[in-house]
Formats: sequence, C-alpha cells, structure tokens
Amino acid sequence: MKQPSRMRIESNFAALQGLYWAGACALTAFTAVYLSWQGLSDGQIGYTASLIYLVTIVLSLLLSGYSDRHPAFPLKKLMTLLFLASLFLTAGLHLLPMPLALLISAYVLACSLDNCLGPMSTSLMMQYLNGGIPVRYGWPRGVGSIVYALTAYGLGIWMDRVSPGILPPVFLGMDVLGIAVLWLMPDPPPRQEPPRDEAAPKDSYFAMLRRNPTLVLLLLACIVSGMGICPASTYRIRIVEQLGGSAAQLGKMVFLDAGAELPIMFLSPLLLRRMKVESLLTVSFLANAVKPLLLVWAGSIPALYAASLFNFFCFGIYGFASVLFANAIVTPGETVRSQSLLSLCYTSGIGGILGNLLGGALLPRIGLRALLYTCCGLCCLGAALMLLCVRRYRKEKI
Repeated sequence: MKQPSRMRIESNFAALQGLYWAGACALTAFTAVYLSWQGLSDGQIGYTASLIYLVTIVLSLLLSGYSDRHPAFPLKKLMTLLFLASLFLTAGLHLLPMPLALLISAYVLACSLDNCLGPMSTSLMMQYLNGGIPVRYGWPRGVGSIVYALTAYGLGIWMDRVSPGILPPVFLGMDVLGIAVLWLMPDPPPRQEPPRDEAAPKDSYFAMLRRNPTLVLLLLACIVSGMGICPASTYRIRIVEQLGGSAAQLGKMVFLDAGAELPIMFLSPLLLRRMKVESLLTVSFLANAVKPLLLVWAGSIPALYAASLFNFFCFGIYGFASVLFANAIVTPGETVRSQSLLSLCYTSGIGGILGNLLGGALLPRIGLRALLYTCCGLCCLGAALMLLCVRRYRKEKI
C-alpha cells in the first residue's frame, strides 16, 4: 500500500490547525466579553470559566481513554463527532433564546468539547509518525499560532464596530471548514513497530501512571509551571494599566504572544537536529520562570511588548517539544491518553485552575509585584521537576 505524501499530510494539518485555532479564538478567547454581552456578572463569568476547565478535564480523560481502548474506531470519526456536537451547541446559543442556566450549560459544553479537539489533533499527527511517516509537527502547529494571533487582532476590532454577537457565527464557519479539511487528510497507516511493552494492558489512567514515573514527573512539572504562568497572564491587564495603557495595548500583547510562537515552530526541525527534545523542553520551562520577571521589571509599554516576544522561548518551544517528548516516553497504545494528560495538566487544565485560584486569592493580599515574583518561584519549581524528569528518562534509556 502506497504511503500518503508527507507534504500533503503536513499541509492539510496546517490548514486544520489554522481553522481550529481561529474557531477556538472566536469561542473561548473572548469569554468575558461574550458572556458579559449575554448579561452575566463577573462572578458568574468566573464560575463559568472554571466549569469549562473542569468539564474539559473530565471529557478529555473519557474520550482519550476510549480512543486508546478502541483503536479500530478511527480518531478522525471521533474528532468529527466532537466538531459536530460543538457546532450544534454553538448554533443553539446564537439562534435560540435561553434561560441563564441553559445558556451557561450550552456554552460550557461547547467550549469543553472544542478544547478536547486540540490534543486529539496532535494524537492524529502522532499516528502518522508511529506509522513510519516522518511528518513534521512544528510548522503546521505554528500556522495555528499565527492564525490565532491574527484572528484575535481582527475580532477585537470587529467587535468594537459590531457586537460580541459575531463570535458564534465566526466559530460556526471555522468549525464547518475544519470538518472538511479533517476528512481531506489521509488515513494514518498502521504502526510499523510493535509496542515497546506488549504486556502492558490498556487499563486505567492510574495503572498507566504507576508504570511510568517519568510521565508522572512531566505532568507534575506542567501543573506547577502552569500555576505560575496563568496568574501572570490573567492579570496582565493590571500591569498594562499601571503603565498607563488600556485594553488596546493588551490586545497587542496577546497578538505578539501568539505571533512569537510561529518562528520557533518553523525552526523546530533545525533545533531538533541540534538539541535533544528533552533539552529543548527544559529550556522552555526555564524561560517560563524568566517571563514574570520581565513583566515586573518592565517600565514602559514597549518593554511589555518585548516581554511578550519572549514567548518565543516559552510556549513557542513547549508547543512542539512537549508533544514529541510525551510521545517518546509512552507505548504506542498510550499516546492519545498521554497527549490528553499533557494538555489537562498545563495552563488549560489543572495548572490553569489552581493558578487562577491562587492568583485571585493572593492579588488583593500581597499586590501585583509580589504575585509575579510568586509566579516566578512556581515556574522555577516546575523547571526543577522537569530536570528530574529528564534525568530519569536518560537513565531509563541507558
């Protein structure tokens, strides 16, 4: 059987990433703006955001576990079902008048289902790698980052001119196109080599983690580092305001944050030839500890823009290195679950929940500068855990 072209897979995946992240930007990047427009209070918005994280965790664990236990059910079909479910929920939000409880439930479920698609698309790409096709993950994922940045910039201007009511239709358009591009991707070939541990059963997450202390250390590093990253990101608007800026300057920072990821992802093949993936991932964790300091020490808006560009070394490297490293430390029968766990432990999961709870509790008590120094300390602890993870991984290889 002839293998599909590597360039075809990468190009289709780049289009899928661009459409997915454009839709995700419309659905989740402006949560506070959209829900305020729907009449929710700040407290209700906070509870809704927390529910999105929690429901995403539960759904991702269930769906990724199902996918690993039922490899005969194609990942493309499962992703299509998630696309369609999120599409129908968002269409209901846009077209039907809803009482408050139903509106919150529909929005939480739509966002959570959409969040589950991110790690699943990554797992789909890993299936090509495990099938012997040397596809590159970095530059297609970089396309997603730049499209997200441009979408955020454009939607911010568009909402000022129209209303936040434009967000659901934009998401629906991206969702429909995303389904079409997904089905243009060729089916992944069967993996070429057997699992590294044929005796390892496809059982519970607990048993999977108990067998793999290296994965446990990686996930702990992600949780702790995510706890440091999220408060510094959530309260950037306060830093901007202290320097005389407004939401417009914050929007530019978000644009620069996402845009800075693109060059490093395009350079990922070169970097991976020169450095081991675990070393690159460690650099990313260390860079996360530096960024809060750059925000604390920034004395002007241009200095904040420079701090945003430092994301080149933070999520820019993490975005591809974490995926490849997690794939390397598990058996092929555990790849979907490992990618799901990776996503659920970082800023969009447990790390994000704990970090934002910590930030909300500490900010009124210790102030912004002390909070940012606390963020730096947490990121340093996350980097230390990553170093322990790398040390154990290398010993196991030997």
